[in-house]
Amino acid sequence: MSIRKRIRSGGIFSRLHRYPREGWVAGVCQGLAEFFDWNVKLIRVLFILSFIVSGFFPVGVIYLILWYLMENGDDAEAREAPRPRPRRHAEAARPVGPNELKLRFSRLEHRLRDLEACVTSGDFELRREFRKLES
Repeated sequence: MSIRKRIRSGGIFSRLHRYPREGWVAGVCQGLAEFFDWNVKLIRVLFILSFIVSGFFPVGVIYLILWYLMENGDDAEAREAPRPRPRRHAEAARPVGPNELKLRFSRLEHRLRDLEACVTSGDFELRREFRKLES
């Protein structure tokens, strides 16, 4: 099994996808924005500013690594249910269909499960106890 498949088989990289059709270079910023539920423009500005400030090495290498490790979401999109396109401000008041609602709730459920797993882990409890001892 290749390193790429091992990394993608579990953890965060199994849920991260890049979207080259919607992105500028490889769709990495679009994928990160969707994963963290942030505005894609913010992610792009942060990448560009950090690229300018730090030079190519750290940020450029990180971008290339993410490009290599993140699965192409356009291919995954064909296998799974269609992903709703990002809504613009003018479209915010439009009615939402049942399929889109179902997709939104399933994404929220996955995020909530991840959050619950983090909060109920022993590592979280240990860190909380250390914070109590520090104060």
